[in-house]
Amino acid sequence: MSEKTYSKKSGILARLFEGLLVDTFHLINRYIEWHRLPKWLGVANLAAFRVELRKYNLHDTDGNLTQPKTDCPFHSMPAALKMRTASGTQNDLQYPVMGCRGSRLGRNVPRGITAPDLSKLMTPDPLLISQRLMAREKFIPATSLNLLAAAWIQFQVHDWFAHENEDMDAGKDFHLPKAGDWKASEMVIPKTKPDPEVLTPLDGQYPAYRNKNPQWWDSSQVYGETEEETLSLRTDPATRQVCPSGHLYLTDGGFLPVDPVGGGAVSGFTSNWWLGLEILHTLFAKEHNAICDHLKASELLLTDDEIFEKARLVNCAIMAKIHTVEWTPGILGHPAMKPGMDANWMGLLGHWFGEGLARKIAGFLPNSFAKEVLTGAPLSETDHHGAPYCLTEEFNTVYRLHPLMPDRVEIRKHETNGEINSYELIDIAFEKARAPFVDGADMDDAIYSFGIANPGAITIKNYPGFLRELKLPADSKTGKVQILDLAAVDILRDRERGVPRYNEFRRQLRKKPVTSWQELAGVRPELAAELEMLYNGDLEAVDTLVGMFCEPLPVGFGFSDTAFRIFILMASRRLKSDRFFTSDYTQDVYTKAGLEWIRATGMKEVILRHHPSLEPAFKDVTNPFAPWRKATG
Repeated sequence: MSEKTYSKKSGILARLFEGLLVDTFHLINRYIEWHRLPKWLGVANLAAFRVELRKYNLHDTDGNLTQPKTDCPFHSMPAALKMRTASGTQNDLQYPVMGCRGSRLGRNVPRGITAPDLSKLMTPDPLLISQRLMAREKFIPATSLNLLAAAWIQFQVHDWFAHENEDMDAGKDFHLPKAGDWKASEMVIPKTKPDPEVLTPLDGQYPAYRNKNPQWWDSSQVYGETEEETLSLRTDPATRQVCPSGHLYLTDGGFLPVDPVGGGAVSGFTSNWWLGLEILHTLFAKEHNAICDHLKASELLLTDDEIFEKARLVNCAIMAKIHTVEWTPGILGHPAMKPGMDANWMGLLGHWFGEGLARKIAGFLPNSFAKEVLTGAPLSETDHHGAPYCLTEEFNTVYRLHPLMPDRVEIRKHETNGEINSYELIDIAFEKARAPFVDGADMDDAIYSFGIANPGAITIKNYPGFLRELKLPADSKTGKVQILDLAAVDILRDRERGVPRYNEFRRQLRKKPVTSWQELAGVRPELAAELEMLYNGDLEAVDTLVGMFCEPLPVGFGFSDTAFRIFILMASRRLKSDRFFTSDYTQDVYTKAGLEWIRATGMKEVILRHHPSLEPAFKDVTNPFAPWRKATG
């Protein structure tokens, strides 16, 4: 049988199997929810959800994906075949603009229901919602996680999306007058800037928004988003010489360089900087340099520029692997999650027998649905599942996880657990992120302190106070200083960008809408009464973020099952659409040494490679994002 004939028959069989899978679990879920099923039935149920979500919840907003965008040029060939371009072009060689910097965010709901309802944009008042439903009354910890988990998701989100906003002096602003406990007279935030180009007939009524970041999982937060930016991060600022061996520039003390103008660290993306980002950006810059040294010793024919590009590929894959098989099962501690997420990266064979065996077997299997399930995305066929690859507005919404941030961070000695100092979050943010190092801590102490501390639980009335009155650094263009209530901003942005409110959001994901305030509030009658009063008795008006924070959680879950439905779809999509995680996950592209490095590396290995004195903290720790062992002196 020819490969072409086999692929056709395999595709028909896959579709029949997928249809049967979906129909079976439609029937089962009438009587029992997926998270109440036995472990392996739960895994199969998640696979059924993903099939259905891929069919109904991928909606394109963009137009031509073949012509270069302004300030986002194509890289020269054939080099682009084996490297991630800085701006994200040419990942898909047939549609080289797909997912690049400046391309549009897509949708997980039909575009026809995404027109912002301007008449209800301020109803209920976002500042009042922030005070009454979001504000942290008492810190509620997420006891199954450590603070690195909170820093990690911000580190990743900065790689994925950043909307374009109108200029602060353009007069296109939202003015929120004083409400609730807001102390200032008003809050002014720029409107999100719609893509001014008319690319589709729907653009007038249903705005689409450009992503300032490349949308691939390409670690642009570490490497920058233009070739000039990337080169600058490889350059010694004192000598103006590009670092040898493909290295990123770090100071002699092992820190990122400091911006002489703003005083903050220099990396690929440094907005909303704090100590947690300082730790992770520095750690993965060190990891990049270690990979470079390994490649230089193992792959003798590579130039310094080639070493840099291969090391970037390897570092990106390590981050994707960590997020998939460690961070996600850490924050979603249901029994079905570990095998389910392992299946994304290394298949069920990898879950049972290890990633190395999964990769060997993948090389002999023909591309099919079974291959993806058995050996994971790497070495499977790239697949966009019917819509051009992009991240989405709804994906942005479900990753609004600010309650993870604590109010204070204690920095302790990693050898003795003795306290060095305790900091309000605002005192280790922006240009003050390195304050603990001035006060006598070292990076080992900082990482250890994050490893033993808990983040906040992602729930209602647990939004940190400092983010509800956040003073941002002065705008570089206008000199204006913004003070923001980020909880109110989160609510307003979703309304402005046409994200459906909570019940409609659930319907679009084929979840039943809530039918009472008591159902939404769970075992909290006082919360039910407060929700009903604030939303004037209209369940359909409840904001998606509020609903997700109120929603009773499946056992082990750190965020809502509604948010998780978007995650089921988009987590595998970021792997399956990316040729560097699928068809080009090969020795020819990564090198043999690079692939071996990825297989041998997780978060623990990254940390201990650069901070070996922290090894005692990992004793009896099964997930590096779970609380670590405290030193006893």
